[in-house]
Amino acid sequence: MLGIAGLVLAVVAIVALIWRGWHMVVVSLAASLIVVLANGMDVLAAINESYMGDMSAFVGSWFLLFALGSVFGRVMGDSGASAGIASSMLRLVGERHALLVIMVTGLVLSYGGISAFIIAFSVYPIAVELFERADIPKKLIVAAIMVCPATLGMVMMPGIPSTQNLIPASFLGTDAYAGALLGVICSVVMFALSYAYLQWEIGRCRRRGERFAPSPGETLSRPDDAAAPPVWACFAPIVLLVVLVFVLQRAAGMQATDAVTVSMLAAVVAACLLYRGRLADIRRAIGESCASGLGSLVSVAAIMGFGGVVVASPAYQGIIEALMSTSLNPLWQGFITIFAIAGITGSAIGALNIYLGSMAQTLLATGLDPAMMHRVLCMASVGPATLLPHTSAMLAANQAARTEVRDTYRYVLVSCALLPILVSLLGMALGLAGVA
Repeated sequence: MLGIAGLVLAVVAIVALIWRGWHMVVVSLAASLIVVLANGMDVLAAINESYMGDMSAFVGSWFLLFALGSVFGRVMGDSGASAGIASSMLRLVGERHALLVIMVTGLVLSYGGISAFIIAFSVYPIAVELFERADIPKKLIVAAIMVCPATLGMVMMPGIPSTQNLIPASFLGTDAYAGALLGVICSVVMFALSYAYLQWEIGRCRRRGERFAPSPGETLSRPDDAAAPPVWACFAPIVLLVVLVFVLQRAAGMQATDAVTVSMLAAVVAACLLYRGRLADIRRAIGESCASGLGSLVSVAAIMGFGGVVVASPAYQGIIEALMSTSLNPLWQGFITIFAIAGITGSAIGALNIYLGSMAQTLLATGLDPAMMHRVLCMASVGPATLLPHTSAMLAANQAARTEVRDTYRYVLVSCALLPILVSLLGMALGLAGVA
């Protein structure tokens, strides 16, 4: 019981320290020590092996993408390209549809195989221009950017090339398009609910007289529309990014992360060449944005280190064993177990790997449709992973937007956690009713 109490206390400590503005490295180390001491673990072994092992693995996997994503966002912003995109989209659909533009942009990028981490940096320059012009309070920007990439664009829409959507395929013998009808229904419901919720929040803010304001230390320049790059040049790097990711994965058979890295590099080079006359000091822009991106990477990696300590703790192992030994219907057991693992660790990938690694054969032996189970278990992983404010993708989005978690968390909680949980329950009901 002491070990479980330690896990709970560690999560409470994370929430409290984040709310008070402590750096994520300090927060994650403090929470890790609570878990270690409550579980009677060897302190040095836990920090050096579990914490540093998972932290360094994450840094190694995402180093280039965080740096390139930050550079891409900075070049798009400094050149006026993001302002040009915002202007052209607002002329097309009007300011009242600014939220719709951001959500669709995030969805298209995620369907193109770009991770939520990179979308946070890539979409922010466009989103902040749209928010400023539509006069929407900035505390809503993280939810607006992340709601599609972190929910329907990650696990609901069939064919999404995300890791979360590919893990069940490797265990259940399905493919990325498994449970297509179920996925489409849940995607439509999720998009409609999240859009309605965020529009409602925007309306509430306007009725209270709340307006857009840049973050402390953030300088936003709105160039003349006439001074912005031509519309085709504004969109060209983003179109190149999406198309190249698709081609490299589908035609060349390249791994998803490698394809996105190469495509992001190509998009950065293309942007620098297209906008070279509009960037006052390109060396400074690249240097500062690299430093900013890598600072964000360290913050996110630190919480992954905490997850490594949690997974190595006896209390965590006991919880998983207890959940997996229940006599529930195997699909419900999987749903609840994945929900619990994702909620504790803040990792949908970890939850799917741990459960399916042990129980895939048991699930297949039930005779239930593997395609339906694929889609339902995928959806079960994303909502709980965002319930608490230490979710890695949301931390990255706050870093990119220069916002505080305590200001944005309420809107992220509803749009990226509670609504996906409701939709995943709908998916479970439809799946058991025979929809796949």
